[in-house]
Amino acid sequence: MLRYIAGRVAAAVAVLFALSVLCFLIVRLIPGDPVANIVNSNSATPEHIASIRAQLGLDRPWPEQYLTWLGGLLTGNLGRSLTLPVLLQDQVATRLPVTIELAVIGTIVAVIFGLSFGTASAYWRGRVPDVSIRALAFILLALPEFIAATLVVVVNSLTLRLPLLGYVPWEQSPTKNIMSLLVPGIVLGITSGAVLTRYVRSSLLDALDQDYIRTARAKGASHLRLVFAHALRNSMIPVVTVIGTSLALLIGGTVVIENVFSLPGMGTALITAMNTSDYPAIQSYVVILGAFYVVINLLVDVSYPLIDPRVRLVKK
Repeated sequence: MLRYIAGRVAAAVAVLFALSVLCFLIVRLIPGDPVANIVNSNSATPEHIASIRAQLGLDRPWPEQYLTWLGGLLTGNLGRSLTLPVLLQDQVATRLPVTIELAVIGTIVAVIFGLSFGTASAYWRGRVPDVSIRALAFILLALPEFIAATLVVVVNSLTLRLPLLGYVPWEQSPTKNIMSLLVPGIVLGITSGAVLTRYVRSSLLDALDQDYIRTARAKGASHLRLVFAHALRNSMIPVVTVIGTSLALLIGGTVVIENVFSLPGMGTALITAMNTSDYPAIQSYVVILGAFYVVINLLVDVSYPLIDPRVRLVKK
């Protein structure tokens, strides 16, 4: 088991290294120059532009720039933004909790939605509730997050006019903090909840066709007991995988939701950095979000033996 975990950690480190290299190269290949957002290119002389590039370190060879940035990243020193007078580690410290909180709320919504509707769909297999739930899940899967978020904002502005935009820090008011993230979290988690619904239904139906379920049914166990006491836990391996993957994806998916609902998270910071070609900011934000994705998937893999002892026996 320790060898398995060590292998997974090594693979995660390799993935993060590859991500950092790709991100570093891509941000320099796309059109845009951070110097153009600092000076007026029409009035600035070439010598002035060259001096600014030298001050920012943009005139150095790419391998040297990469190693300098990577060394700072590994020591927790992300450096300064090229276009804003802020330290990137301070930006991450204030914005990352907002993104994580939004992703966690979205995951909770997805889990409640997926487990409830997926179990109900499997319980009433082939009946009207099952067909209705599958149709609802299909509709939600086909609805992009940015369209759903925009529709919520537009409909609210025409009807209830609730204060959906903006953010209230936890330190100011825990209740208002959760309320400011509740609707964005629901919009964020509803698509993942539809995916989870399909997985829960499929896993439960597969478990209900196993021999031990037939044995329990022959002994007189009720259908309700078969679903909740026997089949549900044994069908959780693929479900936990989807939950973990959903949390990882939702951290990245907060980019759109944060911008629609004006939330000061990593997503809005990333969009701002991309608009101004802020190389260090883009690289740092993408790698940090990627690190969360990798770590969450690693935790999902490690959790398998805790959920199903049969996995532990196979690994031995």
